Amino acid sequence: MKAVADRRNRFLWLVSRYGYAFVSGVMLILIQPPVSLYPLAFIALVPLIRSIDRDDLRLSFRQGFAAGVVAWLGLIYWVVVAMNQYGGINIPVSMLILLLFVLYLSLYTGIFTLSCAFLEKRTGVPSYLLAPAIWVVLEYARGAVMTGFPWSFLAHSQYGFLPFIQAVSVTGTFFISFLIVAVNGIICALWVRRQVSAVWTGVILVLIISSLAFGFVRLQHRDAEPRKVAIVQGNIGQDVKWDESFKMMTVSKYYRLTFGLAQGADLIVWPETAMPFIIEREIPAYKYVKAVPVMLHSRLLFGTVGLGGNGSLLNTVYYIDEKGRTAGVYNKVHLVPFGEYTPIVSYFPFLAKITAIGADFMPGEGHAPISTDAGRIGVLVCFEGIFPYITNETVRRGAQVLVNLTNDAWYNRTSAPFQHFAFYAFRAIETDRYLLRAANTGISSVIDPRGRIRGKTPIFTEEVLRGSYALKDTMTFYVRYGDYFIVVCLAFLTGMVIAGMYGKRKGRKPRG
Repeated sequence: MKAVADRRNRFLWLVSRYGYAFVSGVMLILIQPPVSLYPLAFIALVPLIRSIDRDDLRLSFRQGFAAGVVAWLGLIYWVVVAMNQYGGINIPVSMLILLLFVLYLSLYTGIFTLSCAFLEKRTGVPSYLLAPAIWVVLEYARGAVMTGFPWSFLAHSQYGFLPFIQAVSVTGTFFISFLIVAVNGIICALWVRRQVSAVWTGVILVLIISSLAFGFVRLQHRDAEPRKVAIVQGNIGQDVKWDESFKMMTVSKYYRLTFGLAQGADLIVWPETAMPFIIEREIPAYKYVKAVPVMLHSRLLFGTVGLGGNGSLLNTVYYIDEKGRTAGVYNKVHLVPFGEYTPIVSYFPFLAKITAIGADFMPGEGHAPISTDAGRIGVLVCFEGIFPYITNETVRRGAQVLVNLTNDAWYNRTSAPFQHFAFYAFRAIETDRYLLRAANTGISSVIDPRGRIRGKTPIFTEEVLRGSYALKDTMTFYVRYGDYFIVVCLAFLTGMVIAGMYGKRKGRKPRG
């Protein structure tokens, strides 16, 4: 009977522990778009931090990993839709790709809980003090390793909480994630230990209040907006986008929408691959397109397929001036793995069978803005806009306005278009630039330098979004110095570890 009771107690203990991981995983889904219960972010990690056991490192890792599996299954389930529905990959292989991706991403949350447990055991420093810096360093790693996937950071859940996130113009996005994890840690410490470091709590409180005060002041500023933009959302379905028989229908649709609703704009923007063919080989269509800005006394920025010097394909953006001349070209640099090219295919040829495209694209040569008679335009194609270093680089090189051209039709009516949209408030605030976003099936938008959404479209509708913007030449602290906050976190973490080990060696009882 005792053995049965012991097994039952062990089972209930494991359920309660993994229950913590499950609850945190679910909340990590709910805080992100499209649900966007952003206040939950400040307690989402409390159960997970509560589950960290410095005396059982394996269990600590497994709990973080389990929370990651739950969270990422809910956040990127749309991978199956993109791969199967539009990439031509069968359901079993699509689900395998999703599973492998989820398992990889879950390693980061597993390493988070393992690191907290290990360092607390070795140094005696409470995990709630270590957690913010560890989490942020791992977010940075996730955004850099294997071309990077900086998707759905904790900070991104706050994209609508504008007073709070204005600080990213100074610190970058990771600072917001740091504060969120710190609040979670303090709440967890009060729950479990019934005590918390007064100094640490005071520091975090001062940082939050300072961020909010800075944000409220910064939001009082509004720029004069002398320029007019018309963003054309053609809503071309991914199932027909590359169909040869629909080519002229696509051209005609953009022509009709533009002439019907885009007149009087200084700049007209069509989305990524709005002309879904190699336009240099389609001379009549190219002439047709170049006539648009001439007849409307405007300028046109649009996406198409370009050709490299060796005949390679490029994801290209053309700028046509009001005289009908091709006055600027940008070729996408940061390509989507398995979407626009197949990585390491020379080593693993079988990977070519699971790519979502028929041929590999080649990357462009750099993130320089297009210099035009309408200012210097920093172009971000598709998910290039989710990488802060890309927007920083193009602004450092002189971009006065940012334009994101994308095709989110791949994701159908999933959460992905809403998640993708959320990143651009951060890019606008970080760089102090207007951000104009043209998405084939939505969400198209105009976002001002404070992250205010000045206009946006629904998904899967034909729309012409009209708005105003200004060219800017300011340089924020974050643009100048980049992700220095990661160095601050590493230094803080190193200092805490050294102090903890020194104190433990001296026989002091760790505080907190």
